[in-house]
Amino acid sequence: MNIKITKSSYKTKENKIAIIYDCSAKNYRKKINTGVFVEEELFENTETPNSISLNITLEKLRNKKKDALIKYYENNWSISELESYLKKGIDIYSVEEYVKTDFIKNKSLITANDYLNVVKVFKKHLKKANIHFNDILDENTMFEFKYAAEKKGLKTSSINSYIKKMAVIMNRAHRDNLINKKFMIPRLMIEKRQKSITSKSFNKETFVKAVNKSEDLYQIQSLSLFLMLVICGGMTPSNLVNYKVIENKKQKDLVSSILYDENSIVLKYRKSNKGEAKKYIKLCHVKIKIIELVKILFYITHQKKYPFIISPYSNYYSVFDFDIHRDHNLYRNFWNFYQMKIKENYDLKFSDAKNIYNEKLNEIEMNRKISDILFSRVNEAEIISFRKTNNLQENIEKYEKEVVNGFAASELIQVIKNKLIFLGVDLTKISLNNIKTPMAFSDFIQTISKYRIGLKNSGFL
Repeated sequence: MNIKITKSSYKTKENKIAIIYDCSAKNYRKKINTGVFVEEELFENTETPNSISLNITLEKLRNKKKDALIKYYENNWSISELESYLKKGIDIYSVEEYVKTDFIKNKSLITANDYLNVVKVFKKHLKKANIHFNDILDENTMFEFKYAAEKKGLKTSSINSYIKKMAVIMNRAHRDNLINKKFMIPRLMIEKRQKSITSKSFNKETFVKAVNKSEDLYQIQSLSLFLMLVICGGMTPSNLVNYKVIENKKQKDLVSSILYDENSIVLKYRKSNKGEAKKYIKLCHVKIKIIELVKILFYITHQKKYPFIISPYSNYYSVFDFDIHRDHNLYRNFWNFYQMKIKENYDLKFSDAKNIYNEKLNEIEMNRKISDILFSRVNEAEIISFRKTNNLQENIEKYEKEVVNGFAASELIQVIKNKLIFLGVDLTKISLNNIKTPMAFSDFIQTISKYRIGLKNSGFL
């Protein structure tokens, strides 16, 4: 018995050709439809198809053919048993298979798990063991998913997010030639949420009240984190873990050297988790003070049990040192805990820091070029094309300082330190940035160890 996988001469109304099993033996010839139909122009021949899905589908067909021949000879099958087996077809390439094998390539672990979860949520609410591309292309399936998800109590925002992410998967599949047409989210499927009329703004008096209401070190810690995120350019929580420190005298960074003078120490991080634009922020005395304060507080609360999350003392301007992709659960629990602590006394979230910083920046009059740089509206290639001038550097530094002064950051740091004294933690004579040797660091740890007495476990790990 010989079995070939080949193309049929038959074409469907959609101008697709059928892939068949061509079975032949002495005095026997039978062509069996595999159930797979493809566009002829996608490939020259069945050995080197120009499609990811065809490669995988053909591999499944080849495995089916091999398995059929083995069973035919070993079990002494009749021709009718062989035909029946081949006619059962194969499992068509599912959306989940595509996401696992192709879509998540070159994506971080967090992003990969996020998209795999989207597929699992669709399977759960559609009550399907597998979902295929044709299922998602069917509008009725999408509305069925939305109805089922709403019935189970999923928030509108969550449903919108799942649908949009499925659209990303589908349109990537279209670019990979797995589906013939671009996926469109059905009209009126995404419900727009009404934007809040009142935008949250930073108020110094409200922040001071939150500090004064704090009853434990973790509440103070959460407010200190928030202040650091705000004055260091409107960081996101992930920025706080991932930012890089550039010392212009020691490190060669062309963009940083154009924006700031050679004596500058600069923080560099991504403006957004979704884009590649970078933000550069020069460290001034006040920013260095808040970074030092935050780091000292974490040495108090976490050095004994979780020292691996804190950056070494010699990295004066970095607070944390762990990989948020590898240690995703730690990262997520960390921010959940501190978001809970800040919520106990304050009505702003860590994610508000970016908008608050930009709001303060908007209050300052400046020319378009400086504005584009400070809001990170220009990419690094464009900045490199700028002519390096003292005037450019002076203006950037001037407006960054204006923003920090606008928040009364130096005063707020002192308010935090005063409250810490009231809570029994006196940092007046404690400095981390003056430590130069392991012995001095050991003395520092010994000094702050007394503040751990009676400290409750944070419970975020």
